[in-house]
Amino acid sequence: MVDNSLGKYYLERHPDSTVKQELKYLLPDEIKAIDENQDITDYKLLDNVMGSGHILVYAFELFMKMYLEQGYSKRDAAQKIIENNLFGLEIDKRAFQLAYFSIMMKGREYDRRFLRRNPTTNLYYFEDLHVSDEFYNFISDKVVRDNLKKVVKDFSDATELGSIIKIDESIDLDSIEEVVAGLDFESGLDVFGYKKMQKQILKTLKIIKVMATKYEAVVTNPPYMNKFDKTLKKYLRDNYKNYSKDLFSVFIYHNVHQLVKGGYAGYMTPLVWMFIKTYEPLRHDIINNFKIDSLIQMEYSAFEEATVPIDTFVLKNSDDKIGTYLRLSNFKGGMIVQEQKVLEAISDPTVNYLYHTDKLNFDKIPGSPIAYWTNTEIYKAYEFYPNLDKIAKPRHGLATSNNARFLKLWFEPNVNKESILLKNDFSKKWFPMNKGGSYRKWYGNLDWVINYENNGKEIKDYAISIYGNSSRTIQNTKFYFKQSLTWSALTSGLFSVRWSDKGALFGSGGYCAFVDENIEKYILALMNSKVTSAFIKIVSPTMNYEVGHIKTIPVNIDKNKFPTITELSNNNISISKKDWDAFETSWDFQKSPLLTQNATSLYQAYNSWFNEALTRFNQLKSNEEELNRIFIDLYGLQDELTPEEDEKEVSVRKADQLRDIKAFLSYFIGCVFGRYSLDQDGLVYAGGDWDDSKYTTFKPNKENIILLTDRQYFDDDRDIIVRLKEFLTKTFDPETLTENMDFIAQTLEPKKFERGTSAEDIIRTYFLNDFYKDHAKIYQKRPIYWEFNSGRNKGFKALMYLHRYNTEELPMVRHYLHELQPAMNDLIEVDQNLLDQETTASAKSKYRKAIATLNKQMNEIMKYDQILDHLSQSPIDLDLDDGVLVNHDKLQQGEKLLSKL
Repeated sequence: MVDNSLGKYYLERHPDSTVKQELKYLLPDEIKAIDENQDITDYKLLDNVMGSGHILVYAFELFMKMYLEQGYSKRDAAQKIIENNLFGLEIDKRAFQLAYFSIMMKGREYDRRFLRRNPTTNLYYFEDLHVSDEFYNFISDKVVRDNLKKVVKDFSDATELGSIIKIDESIDLDSIEEVVAGLDFESGLDVFGYKKMQKQILKTLKIIKVMATKYEAVVTNPPYMNKFDKTLKKYLRDNYKNYSKDLFSVFIYHNVHQLVKGGYAGYMTPLVWMFIKTYEPLRHDIINNFKIDSLIQMEYSAFEEATVPIDTFVLKNSDDKIGTYLRLSNFKGGMIVQEQKVLEAISDPTVNYLYHTDKLNFDKIPGSPIAYWTNTEIYKAYEFYPNLDKIAKPRHGLATSNNARFLKLWFEPNVNKESILLKNDFSKKWFPMNKGGSYRKWYGNLDWVINYENNGKEIKDYAISIYGNSSRTIQNTKFYFKQSLTWSALTSGLFSVRWSDKGALFGSGGYCAFVDENIEKYILALMNSKVTSAFIKIVSPTMNYEVGHIKTIPVNIDKNKFPTITELSNNNISISKKDWDAFETSWDFQKSPLLTQNATSLYQAYNSWFNEALTRFNQLKSNEEELNRIFIDLYGLQDELTPEEDEKEVSVRKADQLRDIKAFLSYFIGCVFGRYSLDQDGLVYAGGDWDDSKYTTFKPNKENIILLTDRQYFDDDRDIIVRLKEFLTKTFDPETLTENMDFIAQTLEPKKFERGTSAEDIIRTYFLNDFYKDHAKIYQKRPIYWEFNSGRNKGFKALMYLHRYNTEELPMVRHYLHELQPAMNDLIEVDQNLLDQETTASAKSKYRKAIATLNKQMNEIMKYDQILDHLSQSPIDLDLDDGVLVNHDKLQQGEKLLSKL
């Protein structure tokens, strides 16, 4: 910042200066010589938030190079720099002391007798100024007295307001200083502290003069703050209204107005001022009145010390229009890489991340973002094509004010597709809710439902109780349940838009655009193209995609390309829907995709699924690249963009053997509990009346319990491996049972399987240790299969299906536990007999460990039995509409009954 502000100011006046070679960070730009013979002692640099003085120390070194070039000795230069050139202000006394010490040590570095010369500095810290009414009685001049009162009022909160205090330039500071300095409080005892008031006033007058001076360079790293106490908030609103959303933007505005003509202001700030609507007035002030001389946009997390992405830039008090910009946002690796790229650009101005841009172009884009990297064709698009809000209606949706109460993942309550997609039937309770989600194009992220029973009466009443009305949070109701295009407001991925059928509401995390159905699919294709990504990055380079950003997309509708684009868009929706519905977290899920392949074995089924998913993936990738190609041509952006997409940009899923086998086992568990049936596609039971007739091929467990054990204790439906084998014989050729078990085991634990661990043991261990964790993760920590868990020794573990729970569940679990205990005792006896018969040490050790484990498990089970007994005494009703979190806590009742969510 100092190189590109103070250094450049000097070089403009000394174009042949060798100091240029010393400016390590001076960005490549034409320096226009100015015929102005200004003495070096008149150059003034201010850091009005100087902290511990780092910028001032750097500036001292640069001034020293200038002075030496002008023929000064190091000793004379050191004193002149400190007394004439460097100015600093700070609200923190401790920071001021550090800065003062640093500057004095710089002087001492170049002059061993420097401290003996009693040099004066222009460094100050703010103190609140309070003067008693009696003090004013010593001032006879009414004008001076009244002006002093104004000064005292302005600086009564100086330690909070600091450098942004506005100075009344009509006040004659010299007159006040002369009068106050002439007051004599030496005689007598100063019991009222008048002498201290006098010193504070004189110090404040010096600070005001520093604040009122115009500078050749003002360089600082201002504070980043957007939460203020009442005093500061009111002052900012009264004095910096258009710039008061964050303190750093106040300093950007304030400091550039402290420059002499041709002077430079350097900053390091959050980069949001360049793009978001909040800072639009600031951008207009800069574009209309100053030159953005240079700017470096850094990578998102370049500074570990900064909690936000930042940029560093220099503004010039000039009418010049062309600025120099470095776009380092795509270079990862922290400050080391960022500095390396800056130095590369300085040594080689042809690098493709260096730009020279006319600031007037910024006003061609809605909101005037500082989009310096855009090319002529993009500017033309904004000029010649209508913005999206002229064609569509992008809208904010509903904020519940209490998500935990009104929002549920669709699989939590007693709902199925039919009950949540009844268009505008307000006798129902739960309705689909577009709420954003991860990166996904075309279709999907249909995870949430909202309680909008009786036209949203409960949620509206709740809003009224908080805000006095419901319209503050329940917005754009006339668009509810309409077909739309929806996107995630905040995402760590790329911008992605999905088609949403009729029947859904939309919330603060999932905004929607409402488009005439005739052009809806065309607009969807445009919004999912690389062209729109380029437009979005201009107005929102962060990961936040607000309605205001989307409104600005320039829309070029080409009638000749319309049929092709619409057909591709429809095809992409279909492809993405098939992908979304292939997983059980979709309410349109029918059955495991491994059971739709007409295969005789699980291995064959997986291979067929692999090819099906790959074909789908490749087709979508091809379609998207064709759409990119079309839109790139339509907008003339061939030099800016390429149609090819990385695989990570294609949002349907390829087959993944481990994921898909685990999903198959999850579907099996769903069949065990009757959520799904081999005789009927889709969700069969999620609460309500049970119908046995829906299950013929594979019967669900009658008691809604299945044990998870490390050994086989039972030969019936209590044992999970018994049930899995039965399931595999019903879904594939019974002759392939062993092959299928091996395939599952080899997928879950390939190394253990290769070492000879049996398939049954591997699968049993997976269900015992990992199934529930995987299930909870896939179901976003809202599992529908709950795990009873006696503790770390895994003496008793069992699954139940939440939607089949009733008040007899805990007694039934206890009954299963009681059946397990004698089976475990029998096994202890068997192991003991085997131990007695063994002669080898290794075998004996094996059985001793097994017996010890079983004894620990038995002890754990007895304690767990007490918990079950206690909780069973008071039957607990669960209401599915309360959701998983509430019900899980309700059943747990503070006891260690269930595995954690």
